[in-house]
Amino acid sequence: MEEDNRSKSLKMIAADMENDARNFDGCPFNGKTVAQYFGNQGAAIAALAIIVESILDQIKKGGEANG
Repeated sequence: MEEDNRSKSLKMIAADMENDARNFDGCPFNGKTVAQYFGNQGAAIAALAIIVESILDQIKKGGEANG
């Protein structure tokens, strides 16, 4: 994953999480909404893990992890 793609992905993850917080605000606390919210969080965590892995791979190869 290239550095500029990582930055774009991080910004998108942040925006998605902000939107989720706003969209779920005031919703009933039940199994359906909790499952949807946790599913969204899980997807965000998975995306972050991929980005961190790409940074670590770049560091191992001797490159800088700026991005």
